[in-house]
Amino acid sequence: MLLPTQIMVDEPPEPRRIRRPPDLMRLLFETGLIAVVLLLAVPGASTTTGLETDIHNSITLAPQLFLSTITLLTNIATAVIPVGLAIERLYRREGRRVADGVIAAAIAYLIATLLNLWIDSSASTDWLSEVLTRHLGTSTTTPLHVYIATVIAFLTMIGFGDRPALQTFTWSCVLTYAVATLINGNSALVGLMVTFLFGRTVAFGWRYARGVVNARPTGYDVVTSLFDAGLQPVACHWTGETEDTRRYEADTHDGRLLDVTVLDRDRQAVGLVYRLYRRIRLRGPAQRRNLLSLRRAVDQEALMSYALRDAGIRTPRLVAVRELSADAALLAYERVEGRTLEKLSAEELTDELLTSIWQLQQQMQLHQVAHRRFALDSLLVDRDGQVWLMDLRNGEIAASALQTRLDTAELMATLALRFGPERTVRAGAQVLGVEAMGAALPMLQPVVLTRTTRTAVRKSKDLLQRIREQILTYQPQAAIRVAEPVKLERLRPRTLLTVAAGLVAAYLVLYQLASAGSSISPSKILATASPWWAIVAVASSVMTYVAAAMVLTGFIPERLPVVRNFLVQVAAGFVSIVAPAAVGGVALNTRYLQKQGIATGPAVSAVGASQAVGFIMHIALIAAFSFIANTGSTGHSAWAPSTVVIAILLTIGVFAMITIGVKPLRKFAVARLKPFFEGTLPRLLDVAQNPQKLSAGLGGTILLSLMNALCLWASILAISPHSNISYATTAVVFLTAQAIGSVIPVPSGIGTVELAMAGALTSIGGLSAAVGTPAVFLFRLLRTYLPVIPGYFAFTHLQRKGAL
Repeated sequence: MLLPTQIMVDEPPEPRRIRRPPDLMRLLFETGLIAVVLLLAVPGASTTTGLETDIHNSITLAPQLFLSTITLLTNIATAVIPVGLAIERLYRREGRRVADGVIAAAIAYLIATLLNLWIDSSASTDWLSEVLTRHLGTSTTTPLHVYIATVIAFLTMIGFGDRPALQTFTWSCVLTYAVATLINGNSALVGLMVTFLFGRTVAFGWRYARGVVNARPTGYDVVTSLFDAGLQPVACHWTGETEDTRRYEADTHDGRLLDVTVLDRDRQAVGLVYRLYRRIRLRGPAQRRNLLSLRRAVDQEALMSYALRDAGIRTPRLVAVRELSADAALLAYERVEGRTLEKLSAEELTDELLTSIWQLQQQMQLHQVAHRRFALDSLLVDRDGQVWLMDLRNGEIAASALQTRLDTAELMATLALRFGPERTVRAGAQVLGVEAMGAALPMLQPVVLTRTTRTAVRKSKDLLQRIREQILTYQPQAAIRVAEPVKLERLRPRTLLTVAAGLVAAYLVLYQLASAGSSISPSKILATASPWWAIVAVASSVMTYVAAAMVLTGFIPERLPVVRNFLVQVAAGFVSIVAPAAVGGVALNTRYLQKQGIATGPAVSAVGASQAVGFIMHIALIAAFSFIANTGSTGHSAWAPSTVVIAILLTIGVFAMITIGVKPLRKFAVARLKPFFEGTLPRLLDVAQNPQKLSAGLGGTILLSLMNALCLWASILAISPHSNISYATTAVVFLTAQAIGSVIPVPSGIGTVELAMAGALTSIGGLSAAVGTPAVFLFRLLRTYLPVIPGYFAFTHLQRKGAL
């Protein structure tokens, strides 16, 4: 019998040092954290200064002997522990790791010193020096603590050798040392935070650039593990890599051929970003597997293999599960000769094969097992035409009904790619039953498909829609499920972009507040504020809901309850805070009209008519108030409102021409707008025949804009009663900012509207930031944030009454 070292292993040569994807990901993560800390520190400079003072005052109350002892011990610990770790590594003959740690520490020391010189010089920006340093009398702290950065880089690079107790103690000593420097006035809080992240960034950057010693298991390690499992291999060949595994095939002494899968943490980390994105985006049942747990992945695949074979489902026999190292493991299967479904010719795609695949899914449902990755390469057809199930790593034991329906939905999409929707649905209905196919219909969504299947489905035009149509021919009742699909996404990409845009806009607003400095202080604002104008602002804010109720009443021939109509507009203040501007209220009003017994078509037409009239009146009011402001302007003659109007109209025209000229955009616009505005013109003609309704609709539309503008104007005068800005100029500012808030898909225009209004009041109205910014926030408080509270109670009350 051959020994493991005597067996020829066919595999590509491995480099001595490798760049590990986890190191790159940690580098990017630490760099991103530095950027976040610096960005948040700009508007929060006063907060960090106050926190530094509080820490200093509270700690200094402790006995001086105690503080001196703690400082001395941490100084010793931060000096002795790194040296001790280096000596231990040298004793274990890991001199290269010690050398890398020394080099990383030297790089951190050099870069930190140069950064300190640059920040302290005139070449750096003022804001960076302000957030990283602390002024104590005539002295100023250094931006980055060079010694701490050096120690952190060294410790991160050299590691602790899987000793969590030592690791916790060491980092506690470093943290205590950092707090001591803060108390003694040698560092600033933000500077210490950036120093810690900077040291780790340098370490991970050097580790990725230099690479680490390749400790991945080789083919000889695989052969040795197979020997330990009693399989006696005589040859081993490397067959390739997937996203998270390496593959080998091994010939054994008794003539068997084994497929060996090697899992290691480095390969698993390759797809971590995508898996993390899916984990955030999808709800629990739609998620597939753990993010980065090697042990969990091995256990799950082995358990699935044993469960499927025990249930009589054909899957390759698992003959060995072995740990190769702390970061790697292997699973060895007996080879099944065959081809995957994607490699079969069209002639081989018979109805018998299709039926046997659905029978396999029927067996899995019977034993409550879910595969969770029914892709084309997961189904193997052997020489006798039998179907074998491969790639079990994402499977679930004791699967829920939802998970089995997800399997059925993905299997439908996968089989339809090769067999066509008609044959796939017909065979599935014959095997699983029409009810089971209809139950899986709401799960037939691209987001739950495997990445390879999803890519293929996108290339096959209308494939999912054709599958739905085939199911509906067998079970028309399933149309109800199509109308109400199961919500499998926690967050959509559009939602993520909306949140990101909102955060950026909110940050810009906070930055503007911070830039205004001490001139925007609550005490100064309260001392000069006018309570009478504040009352006017509150009253005008309330009147906007009356105006909104008039608008809805005016475009509906049917009579609506006055109080309930008003409460719906109040409830819209709650709904709009979680929906893009001008969308939440529209949906709520449409739902309310439907509950009042008005058909869906007329309800949508009525709301569409009010929106169309509102858009026309919006442009007309901008033009009218621009002319008035330009005619009666004092002190700001340099501004020509007509220019603003022309710019807005030209912008609208350019967007309209681009949308009309580009076919995909035109189809998208028609698909979105046609259902909404269909029937708007007949609705407007019906309203025009009733003068009372017409007056209510048009009057409410105009009153709504006038009251909003009055609320903003009164907010300005409440903050600064002596401001000389006119109502007409304020109206132009409001109408323009409202248009911007409607275009940008941020809920209630949070952040974007504040930024646009504050900037317009400063540039157009001639107000200072000390007046314009708090005035905008008072206006938004009255019109957006405070109405959420009564809006919530109105919304829940209307729901209990069945009005929504």
